[in-house]
Amino acid sequence: MRRFLTAICGISLSAVMAATAAAEKTVPVNDPASPGVFDQPSVAVEGAINHVAYIGADNTAGPFRLFYAAVDGGADFSNLSLTRDTTGFLVTPPTAIDNTAAGNDAYVDARHPRIAMRSSTEAVILFQAKPGASPDPTYALYLARLTLENKAVVKQSVRRVTGISGFGEDISFGLVTADNTARVAYASRQGVSGPFDVSYARISLDIAAVTGSPGTPLLLSSVPGSTGSRPLPSLKLDGLNRAHVSWAANSGSSTPNGVYYALVKERSGADSVAIAATEVLGRSRKWGHPHVLVSATGSIIILAADESLPGTSGNLGLVNINPDADDQDGSPVQVPTNTNFILTPPGESILPEGFSLFRPEAFLDVLGQIHVTGYGSSGTRSTYYAFKLISSSPFTQFVTNPLPVGLDSSEFPVSLPDGDYTRAAFGFLSGKVVVFWSGQDPVTGNRNLDVTALPTVNAVPFDETGCRVVTSHGSGGHGRVPDALVLLLPVAVLGLRRFARKALVG
Repeated sequence: MRRFLTAICGISLSAVMAATAAAEKTVPVNDPASPGVFDQPSVAVEGAINHVAYIGADNTAGPFRLFYAAVDGGADFSNLSLTRDTTGFLVTPPTAIDNTAAGNDAYVDARHPRIAMRSSTEAVILFQAKPGASPDPTYALYLARLTLENKAVVKQSVRRVTGISGFGEDISFGLVTADNTARVAYASRQGVSGPFDVSYARISLDIAAVTGSPGTPLLLSSVPGSTGSRPLPSLKLDGLNRAHVSWAANSGSSTPNGVYYALVKERSGADSVAIAATEVLGRSRKWGHPHVLVSATGSIIILAADESLPGTSGNLGLVNINPDADDQDGSPVQVPTNTNFILTPPGESILPEGFSLFRPEAFLDVLGQIHVTGYGSSGTRSTYYAFKLISSSPFTQFVTNPLPVGLDSSEFPVSLPDGDYTRAAFGFLSGKVVVFWSGQDPVTGNRNLDVTALPTVNAVPFDETGCRVVTSHGSGGHGRVPDALVLLLPVAVLGLRRFARKALVG
């Protein structure tokens, strides 16, 4: 029976569509008639519904509040008459997440939210914000839980996360419904200057506090050279609820830096660092905005962008590692001594020219196709494409050629003041991606949270029991989508050993 289901999945997945640019309508999520600045989207997909968390303020000076909305990703974006007022398009209109209600903790100046669906009636958002008005970047971590009824927000809970010392920023997480926790990686430091460490914590959704054993965060950036000025940790959970974390050990200069990886798992009832900080993308370039993609427990893909030229689209680097090839004794992996750990060796894992993006987001589908979106460069349109790994030179191949996003719009993304980054976010439906980005109106100067869709390859999502979408965080059938929609990769596409530094032909 299992073989039959796999065969049916394979037949469904063989229908691959070569996507071409098409006229798709760009629609603002916020009311464009009202002045404001809306930015930094994060998306969780539930069926055809795209749940999006983002920040907004009256102007670029802030302070920014957290907002939530739900958009019908199945809407006909080829209908050029589509608007935000079209019946059913805004499943849930933009809702400000309150910080003044009884029982909630006050926050100001929210930044960089991440969203996941605990269930069809509850959204979980983790974000950074200031506990009070302060000119210093003294951010703390906050947990928001939204209760939904008929997809409308009927209850909000906002709590500051306790049990974390110092300041916290740039959170990435996965949900585990079995113990009602978020498994979290974040950037941390004790003062308002100096490099950030990367830490891991298990946080109770019930009390918004570090929980479990040892009951305190675990330091991941434990080896010299593994801290960063903007490490931007990325966390994904595998089917065993092990946390795979990558981050950039970068600086404020154009000096090349590495991308590090660490593994956290539960052992003897306590969370422990099974693989300490290990450099997996070498210091050939200035790597940034890394992403972890889980294809199997023994095959973890880490992707990052070259940021050597500030504000400019850079080539992508990719490495495939097998954490199960290590003894997981809590020490770093000895690379390149352990030849079974790195499946694509450092220095040979740069994708061919043409695979370039600025501040990428990524997810993996059942065919082993890696979907990415990001900006072409600072101040240019968002771009989307998908590629797959192949066994012969040039070892990668576009399955969806690079497509510009929002061709009908005159709005282009710009960063917030003080270099605060913005990036696009997207969700996946079979046959199309739904992309969110912040665009500046050239006339009013407002920044709208825009959304549109693009055609892409058709794929039927897959998990251990057959063809099915994994639509929320957790383990096994509960899914895991902390940064985008991540799907399991069948063993048949594993085994790629290395990439070549070659340009694509044609």
